[in-house]
Amino acid sequence: MLLTHSGMPWIVLTVLSLCPAVWSALNVTQPYKVVSTNGTAQVRCFVQPRPSFHQIQPSNGQIPPYPYPDPEELRVTLLKGLHGTQELCSSTLSLTEQTEQTEPGVEKDREVQCSARLREGAVEVTVSGLKATDTDLYRCGIEIFYPPPYLQLTGNGTLIHVLGSSDCPVPETHRQTAKQGDEGEEDGERTTSDTSVPVVVLVILVMCVLIIIIYLQAKQCERGRREIRVQPAPDVFPKVDAAAFSC
Repeated sequence: MLLTHSGMPWIVLTVLSLCPAVWSALNVTQPYKVVSTNGTAQVRCFVQPRPSFHQIQPSNGQIPPYPYPDPEELRVTLLKGLHGTQELCSSTLSLTEQTEQTEPGVEKDREVQCSARLREGAVEVTVSGLKATDTDLYRCGIEIFYPPPYLQLTGNGTLIHVLGSSDCPVPETHRQTAKQGDEGEEDGERTTSDTSVPVVVLVILVMCVLIIIIYLQAKQCERGRREIRVQPAPDVFPKVDAAAFSC
């Protein structure tokens, strides 16, 4: 009896020493990059080794089995940054009751929604309400509440690249202002085109008048030169010998 009591602390220490090794054997893997085209992105988080209900193919002897009972209630959270603890949004899954409870995150006066489900052996997180400024590295934080023990696992991170073409909707007032601006530009172009036609005609008429004036002046100058050429020389009176008229 005394031997049994004296051996209990060693057993407890042995179990506690083995727990970190089992704990460290669990990890969460994520895809390297995900592109969001409409403010929505899907991130797949794989728990390794996978629980039995995650198995798609039968595992061989080289892959260690999941060391705990299959999760029945878990919470998945998207953490922003490589080492940050800022929660973007989270969702709680009850696998036995097939229910989900979302916890929206508030980011810059807007809500970012997370929805989680089991799909093809992974916890797939769908996040909506993203903007281009939300492009960053996000890690899956998975907490397993039931059955015990309580587990908290963090993924290696996924780069969510949010495209800015569709995540900035144009308000109705801005849209009307832009439409009025376009209509104003069209009216201005129409007015300019209507005004430019008489101006072009007037310029052509002025050029024609100038050409006619220059032509008439050239003809007048040529006529004047001809008149100067045909003008007779002044009369030359012959000298009269005074002796011929002398008596």
